[in-house]
Amino acid sequence: MSVPRIVSVRTVDHGVVEVPEPSWCAIQHRDDIHRADIHHQGVEQPATLHIPGTGDITLLTAFLSQYPFSEHGHRGVWVAVEIEGEHYEFGPAGLGDLAATLTAHALYTLLPLRARLQSLQEETP
Repeated sequence: MSVPRIVSVRTVDHGVVEVPEPSWCAIQHRDDIHRADIHHQGVEQPATLHIPGTGDITLLTAFLSQYPFSEHGHRGVWVAVEIEGEHYEFGPAGLGDLAATLTAHALYTLLPLRARLQSLQEETP
């Protein structure tokens, strides 16, 4: 087992804080923040869609997230998902629910709408 890497973060309220760095953390830690704002973040994993004439757009971005000194929430590792410009944190069950909701929407809304649209376009002269 490897020894965890330690990073030093200069905080405005607790001086220099030595923080164990998880192997999945992919960001540079900022200095001059509050200790509670120290954040570990994994690689962002966006879902993108190509729109002809517009280009690629991002639908959802997900990444591992942890605030190890959080004062008002959990300190464990979660998955953060950006939805409509806001980040929501999910545990395993919640992430499963999100995936099930997206899958159900695709299967029972988008694909039937696609079939209906295709039939309407075939009817139009």
